[in-house]
Amino acid sequence: MVGKFVIVALVFVLVLVGTTYAQQVEVPREKAGKVVQQIKHPSAQPVVEVRPQTVAVASTLNLFAPKLSIEQMRQAGALAAQKVKEENHDIETDSDTSDEAALKPKKQISANAVRPLDRQSHQSEPPPPAQSISFSSQTAFTRLADGFDLPVGKPDGRGYYKARGVRAHGHLGEDWDGVGGGDTDLGDPVYSIGDGIVVFARDCHQGWGNVIIVRHAYREGGSVRNVDSLYGHLDKILVRRGQAVRRGQHIAAIGNAHGLYDAHLHLEIRKNIAIGMSRDKFAQDFSNYYDPSDFIVSHRHVQSSGASYRVAMNTFTYDSRIHWDKLRNYSHARSGGGSSESAYALKKALASQSSSAH
Repeated sequence: MVGKFVIVALVFVLVLVGTTYAQQVEVPREKAGKVVQQIKHPSAQPVVEVRPQTVAVASTLNLFAPKLSIEQMRQAGALAAQKVKEENHDIETDSDTSDEAALKPKKQISANAVRPLDRQSHQSEPPPPAQSISFSSQTAFTRLADGFDLPVGKPDGRGYYKARGVRAHGHLGEDWDGVGGGDTDLGDPVYSIGDGIVVFARDCHQGWGNVIIVRHAYREGGSVRNVDSLYGHLDKILVRRGQAVRRGQHIAAIGNAHGLYDAHLHLEIRKNIAIGMSRDKFAQDFSNYYDPSDFIVSHRHVQSSGASYRVAMNTFTYDSRIHWDKLRNYSHARSGGGSSESAYALKKALASQSSSAH
């Protein structure tokens, strides 16, 4: 089809050139058997002398066509090549499968046109590699919690008492201790308060010791909410980061932060799942924390279909700046046990158990 276009263009150019030069060429008399060519300057007044007995228009076309059509043929060829290039460009545009290209109007192309997908060069090119996205370190699925229990003496804390409660701008969680006092509860089991996934599990040194944080998803008020439960001062960690856990699952053992305290469990429940171990970066009040006992009592049973829900894993932005292994470990630097608040709570718990026994 391109060849036909070139031939037609050449014929049109030749006819146009012949007609133009037939009007501008003065044919002189023959001298000594030679023909002298005189082409008037474009700015000069055209003078045309036509002598029928010497040269006809058709002869003039034949005389000048071989010399003057070379440049015109080059121009015609360039035009034809440009046309072919434009048609090929239209084909390349049509082969674009992006959403943006799909919205652009496409030109009509010949049914005989060869699309890029049919060309050998495109067949030899390997397809672009599929982008692999791993959700294992970014998000994960967890079972929606159907309720929450106390983390010791499951499900209701039998044999334990709350040695210290939560206090805004102070103690941001609860300390649970065995009624035997001292280290009598050292190594006792710690249970996950509800279905969830472990987002943190390691030795944090300092005054924390071993720590586990479990992320929970649950339905409330027609929407899904997230909370983090933190278990601190552990003697042993029995789960790993990214592991799904169930309500009441044994996940750790009660510890004493490497000998810093009398054995007990420190429990926190956070509204804000960005806190991690960087509590000083966030408001230390009830805008970020729940009272653990109040939360558990009010959420003993929540609506759940057993479905899974996707939760974020990497939300502890400030924790990435902490070099855990370089932090001081207060191992065997016992502080002398609990506090007067803990002692009073123990007496109260023992009195309550004694009265209930009678």
